[in-house]
Amino acid sequence: MKKSFWILASVVIVLLGAAYFLYPRASFGGVQMSEKQFKQVNRSKDNIDVLLQDLNKYKPTSPKTVTKIKQDVDQLIAQNGENLSTADFDKLETAAGDKNGGVLATIEAAQKGHYLIDGDIASVLHTKFSIIVLQSAKSATESDSQAKKVASQIEKDLSIDSRLYKIGIKS
Repeated sequence: MKKSFWILASVVIVLLGAAYFLYPRASFGGVQMSEKQFKQVNRSKDNIDVLLQDLNKYKPTSPKTVTKIKQDVDQLIAQNGENLSTADFDKLETAAGDKNGGVLATIEAAQKGHYLIDGDIASVLHTKFSIIVLQSAKSATESDSQAKKVASQIEKDLSIDSRLYKIGIKS
């Protein structure tokens, strides 16, 4: 009886160990991550995508479009900033927010001056989005090298460069 219990216990332990090491984990941008991290990456990616969509709908004569962008930025900062250190959160908030020339500050200034997003503004936004994507990736990864890989995949999946370029040439 004791012998069969130990054999059964050993088999269960071996099966659990094999399942842990062989069970496919989530992967994004070539980085293995937990399911929680994977969900964080996808939520961050969705928030960035929504902001890009609403930037594309921006009209200098419609304050509603700026209000929607402000809501997007607030949600992006809150959700994409989870798990970040204070310094990294500040970088995300500065790049996306309404201070120090962030995305929202740039759009609010454009709306105040009643001008479209031209190539120069799109270039500024490109720099800000690079920071936003990297900080968003850091919120779901364990190292800077993993964050760079994830950020690169997010930029590729969302075609951020070409979308900002298209926004810039609309005017």
